[in-house]
Amino acid sequence: MRPAGVAAAVLVLVATTALSQEQARPTAPPIVGTWTLNPEKSALRVPSDYVEIRQYSMRPDGFLVGLLITGSPSRGYHYLQFVAKSDGKDYPEYSDLIVGDLIASNKPTPRTYAEHPIDEYVTDWTDKVDGRVTGHGKKTVSKDLKTMTITVDGSPAIRIYDRQ
Repeated sequence: MRPAGVAAAVLVLVATTALSQEQARPTAPPIVGTWTLNPEKSALRVPSDYVEIRQYSMRPDGFLVGLLITGSPSRGYHYLQFVAKSDGKDYPEYSDLIVGDLIASNKPTPRTYAEHPIDEYVTDWTDKVDGRVTGHGKKTVSKDLKTMTITVDGSPAIRIYDRQ
């Protein structure tokens, strides 16, 4: 085989290998990213200085979810954080309101979060406290990946978030 033929064969092999590795790499689910509540689009009443930011990151053991909420200085900053898989199992949920008590008492959090996917864009979620359901609904990412809507069963409040 001539050197030009060998070079062409090597290029095809390298390109094919790179393409197959790229195709094998899983893509991030549509929800991964940072989302900011859009009060004007949402069906809920919040103070004018209210800010809510959600961040979904991928980890080898599931999603890392962080939620930051703030309003006026008197209300301060609040957070909610957990790591969960989309497998319907309950995972511990932590917030600023309970972490100090948990550390002091050396007890696990009574709050849990579970979710399971309905499809690529919709997730069914459940919040519990001491094993009792306290919230249930759906998270839906739009097909254009620009908005996320969170609904709570039995509540007219709908939260709409814009991707940052």
